[in-house]
Amino acid sequence: MLLNYLKISFRRLWTDKTSSTINILGLALGMTCCLVIFVFVRYELGFDSFHSGSERTFRIVEHSKKADGIQHWPTTSYPLAAAIRENVAGATVTQTAGPLDRTISSTDSRGTVHRFQENRLMFADAQYLQTFDFQKLHPKGIWLAGNAETAFAQVNAVVLTQKLAERYFAEYAGNPTQIIGKTLMLNNTDPLVVSGVIRNPPGNTNLLFDMLVNYQFFKANNPYQAGNWSGNYQGTTFVTLHDGVTPAAFETQLAAMKKKYMSKEDDSRIAYLLQPLAEIHTEPLYEDFLGGYLVGRDVLWGLASLGVFLILIASFNFINLTTARALRRRKEVGVRKAVGSTQGQLFLQFVGETFIVTSLAGAISLLAMGLLLNWLNHSLSVIHLDLRPDTTVWLFCVFLVVIVAVLAGFYPAMILSRFRPVQALKNAVSTERSRFSLRQALIVGQFCITYGLLVGTFVASGQMNLFKNKDLGFVKDAVITINGPRNQVMGKMETFRQQLLQNPSVNAVSFSSGAPITKNYYGTNFRLKSEDQAMDRQAEMKVVDLHYNSLFDLKTVAGRWFNNGNIVPNGSAFNGFVVNETMVRMLGLTPETALGKMLTISEGEAPIIGVVKDFHNVSLQQTIVPCVIMCWNSDFYEQIHVALNVAGGSWLQVGGTLKNIEQTWKSIFPQDVYQYTFLNESLAKGYMVESLVFDAFRIFAAISIFISCLGLFGLATFAAQQRTKEIGVRKVLGASVASIISLLFSDFLRLVLIAIVIASPIAWYAMENWLEDFAYRIEMRWWIFAVAGILAVGIALLTVSIQSLKAALMNPVRSLKTD
Repeated sequence: MLLNYLKISFRRLWTDKTSSTINILGLALGMTCCLVIFVFVRYELGFDSFHSGSERTFRIVEHSKKADGIQHWPTTSYPLAAAIRENVAGATVTQTAGPLDRTISSTDSRGTVHRFQENRLMFADAQYLQTFDFQKLHPKGIWLAGNAETAFAQVNAVVLTQKLAERYFAEYAGNPTQIIGKTLMLNNTDPLVVSGVIRNPPGNTNLLFDMLVNYQFFKANNPYQAGNWSGNYQGTTFVTLHDGVTPAAFETQLAAMKKKYMSKEDDSRIAYLLQPLAEIHTEPLYEDFLGGYLVGRDVLWGLASLGVFLILIASFNFINLTTARALRRRKEVGVRKAVGSTQGQLFLQFVGETFIVTSLAGAISLLAMGLLLNWLNHSLSVIHLDLRPDTTVWLFCVFLVVIVAVLAGFYPAMILSRFRPVQALKNAVSTERSRFSLRQALIVGQFCITYGLLVGTFVASGQMNLFKNKDLGFVKDAVITINGPRNQVMGKMETFRQQLLQNPSVNAVSFSSGAPITKNYYGTNFRLKSEDQAMDRQAEMKVVDLHYNSLFDLKTVAGRWFNNGNIVPNGSAFNGFVVNETMVRMLGLTPETALGKMLTISEGEAPIIGVVKDFHNVSLQQTIVPCVIMCWNSDFYEQIHVALNVAGGSWLQVGGTLKNIEQTWKSIFPQDVYQYTFLNESLAKGYMVESLVFDAFRIFAAISIFISCLGLFGLATFAAQQRTKEIGVRKVLGASVASIISLLFSDFLRLVLIAIVIASPIAWYAMENWLEDFAYRIEMRWWIFAVAGILAVGIALLTVSIQSLKAALMNPVRSLKTD
């Protein structure tokens, strides 16, 4: 019997090729999107879940009270880890510094020195790779050479990932044990001894490193930072709680412990809390300062909802087309029941047909998923995606096939199997039981989702255009940023500047601690000298040269910019600060009255000599923060900015200019690696998550439209076939082609308009919630909903009109002969 059911099912699918193709293609598209979203969401929610103690591991975060509010830091002071080991029981502690940007040199067997600029060097203590062991990914261990117990026995020990080991010691790529004991040079001066090689960490980790250097080396070379309880630098402290120790109890011990080491003011200002390891990647409260990216859980659940919506749209299509064509199979049902088939047997037959369709769609979706995942891994390489299916994904696909088969097949099978044989043979049955049928409700549901995605696409597009086109208050085009040399000899840097300016394609050169918008900026406290210390607020600190304002075209609204007399060497007292308007407002002053006021910051004090117009010094997700600018020759010139002359079509010469800059660099800084980026490209990377949301809306809206159009096309074809004789009679009586198209389209238009009315407030509410996360955002305008509605109606009209026009142009004589 089963073989007979299969034979009939395949024969039926082959006979009705159009309907079968629409069903399989629609379901395959919906299932493909759902699978890809499942893999992505599971990947993002799985950050750092593969360590043996991940459920009990926490990052210590710092909440610092300021006069302007609470600052939330994912990093802590460096002495904290050692103090916990000495004073707090019930946890294993590990700490890091970084990841940092450093120059690494290796020497090959021929004596040739190769230099590399590594931006994911992390200093870590001996407990680090015992806490973060990647055990669930690599049950046999991550160590290709060396081991966790001895890896950091030497102060200058370094553990390499497999990727870097093969880069530095290509001749030993097949035998990592031979690399142990080899020497690398850090910043051309400090030797590092390779003590271990580990497997490459996966992409879904917030613990970003390519090489680990013993934390004791960092401590020995940075005694001030390593011993400073008041400062918060690029250090992170993790604890793994022992069984029976709760986070709340441990936080209580931390609060008591810090009184022993901190000043009374710092103790009252700073609080330490535990953040679960699993929440680091999805909690936007603690900005990412460590080179990774954050994706809020609301974004992930939104993507998951899109996957569900697309599956529903595809299932609605199947239900609509199957129930609409049920009348065609009424005689088949009548004959089967007349010869003895039971309702249960017919139900199984029709559910089986659905299962075959969903299985074919599932097989297609698995192939398409593999292609899409490869494309995503390459197109989103900037965030190091490593999406790949595993056993769980295959099982989810099977689950999806079964769920969709039940969801899409149950109702049509029930309708078909319940036909009474006598009525079925007399063509006296109908699937419609009310003026507003289930089929119409499903069409409304489809277009609610489609219309909502269209609105979301327009809103996300407007927000992305705001990010791209908003005036940031400084020049960002045709500016390249070069990593500054490690040994900042001002004579050499000035020579570099002067040689570049001899090139007519270079307009200006400036040295600074960072561009106007800097993701990882230096922070400092500030207050007027006349104010009490309790009035400390948080500000960004920029170290610049005399040419910074002219290169970026910063506008001075009061006072003046720096001159040669304001340049002070490291260790000298400052003699002038320039601040932004936001800081002036926070001090309760005006730009004019702020001039001459003594400003105290963590690094010293000086009078305010100038006020610049606000420029965006953080991304547009946040409001502009207070900024204090100084001329301080103290190895803070981490970046060199070069403004290119692209007037009059000079973009054609950019390639030659960049080559000339590189040659000049190598002649002056031969021991430093030359790396540059275009500033506007660097700024665009700050909106990776928002760009991902926009792309998701755009892609899934297009897919939703396509699936809905498939369904409308099938239903319009069926409606035209059902009303063939009516159309013939109307044409004989003089009806025009336009009136017949209007007749067939009017029912669908009513449903689309109902969908727009239902979906508009839902879409408005959802997108308003999304926009609330941005300090600078677009406004929800009425025309967004109007354009989305017109587009939805136009898509429906175009889809239905294709079949309507075909029916309207049919010869009426032929139509009247149709059975």
